[in-house]
Amino acid sequence: MEIEIDGKKIEAKDGSTLKEIFSNNNIYYQKGTTIGIVKKETEKSSYLDEFLVTTNKGSFVIKLKDTEEGKLFKKISKQFENKIVRWRTSTLIAIGSVPTNLTPSKEEKTYNPWDVFFILAGFDSNTTYIALSKKTQKGSYGTKNTIGKITQGRHVLPEIEEGDTILSIEPVEVFTVEKDFETTTDLLYKPKNAERIFTHILIKLNENTPMATEHIFSLTKEGFISIDEVTESFVSSKGLLGFDVQTENSNLRKKNSVSVRTEGKDTGVVYIYKKERITTPNHSVSGTITLGSELIEMLKKGDKVAVKTSPQSLSLLGLAQKEAEARLASEGIKQERSGDVSDEAVIVEQEPPFTAEILKTKTVKTLGVDINNIIEVELYEDKAPNTVKYFRKITGLINKPIGKLDIQFAHPSVSLVAFEGGSIEAGGLIPENSPSEVSNKGDVGVTNMSRQHKGLIGVRLKEDKAYGPTGEEFDGTNIVGRIDLDKVKIDFNTEKSIYIKEIKK
Repeated sequence: MEIEIDGKKIEAKDGSTLKEIFSNNNIYYQKGTTIGIVKKETEKSSYLDEFLVTTNKGSFVIKLKDTEEGKLFKKISKQFENKIVRWRTSTLIAIGSVPTNLTPSKEEKTYNPWDVFFILAGFDSNTTYIALSKKTQKGSYGTKNTIGKITQGRHVLPEIEEGDTILSIEPVEVFTVEKDFETTTDLLYKPKNAERIFTHILIKLNENTPMATEHIFSLTKEGFISIDEVTESFVSSKGLLGFDVQTENSNLRKKNSVSVRTEGKDTGVVYIYKKERITTPNHSVSGTITLGSELIEMLKKGDKVAVKTSPQSLSLLGLAQKEAEARLASEGIKQERSGDVSDEAVIVEQEPPFTAEILKTKTVKTLGVDINNIIEVELYEDKAPNTVKYFRKITGLINKPIGKLDIQFAHPSVSLVAFEGGSIEAGGLIPENSPSEVSNKGDVGVTNMSRQHKGLIGVRLKEDKAYGPTGEEFDGTNIVGRIDLDKVKIDFNTEKSIYIKEIKK
């Protein structure tokens, strides 16, 4: 029989299992991830009563109403392409004009924000304009009913000025694929002839979105992402919810595009689109699915999907200097070592920090330290989940194998060392896992929101029955983890910063 796996035709014996086929053809499978199997598919397309209007300032969508004016707009919308904004007031924007056969009406109407309607200048249908309502208003504009309403892209209207141009007006086309498919994680499944099988998705990342690219590298560092939300138009993963990313590329979110939310309550969430969505300043479009888009259509909430990226990450943190040299050489990139330059030294910082920038400059500086000077920390995620998330964010452990803490002060007399935190990020740190009778040697603590110095991070050098690792009383302290100080080789009194890595118990 002949089947297709990830776009490649493969001959296999009837009755073979996926496990046998993968093994015989050297196909890697990420254990536990969803495999999509398409048995039969038929693609159809249809048009909604929605039109995408593209201007030189951005795009918006008009949802048409079942009115005479709405039906007319559908017929003559192309005539408004290349027309300009003739006038703009505090209440509306007028585009045009074109001749129509509308019967003029002098009836006064109330228009709401985002309504779209025709204006007959001088009550003459030969000068028909499209009007975009920005505020609630009353007027007699020559027509009886509205065309429809702007449903997406409303943020574009304040940017539009007189003289701006309508570049295109296109009906929103929806492609639907009727598929006979199933998903599985069972490698004992036996494919049938002509079935199409998908084991992973491939994301081609944009070189002009270095921060969002690193965000996706962090989300996919284990080779897969978890699907936390599924709608008709997208699937999303909330693995880095709350992680800040700057907007770098607010382009149209096309089908198969990948974006990172940069503002709002879902900041840090990664979206993969099954349908086109309009441009928004709250998303940075950072890549495109070039393989496995069919698998995206099959995913359910809770699924794990294997992910590959192009290019692959060039984050070198946690590697030995020698390991990094070999990795960079394969990409034709020059390494400049600093700090501890020995082959065995562990890389804790790199410049540039972003893969996209390294690929452009073809050079990267790597800062190494002795492995014995990297401090291991165990975090209590089950006891203090919010504080652990804060700690990982401040140190960089949320998306890096090596974190960093800058020493604020060390007080041998009170037996603690304190590190800089983030008071803004700590604003929601409610008390959790506070000490009761004693703060133990090696405890790592964070001052919670009940105290002025919220967010301060500290390590207790000796046990204390009154104060936590940051010098606060117990009710102002959250214990986030511990360090085995007997293994620490550095002197906190002489260092400006420390490097840490998380260990699991």
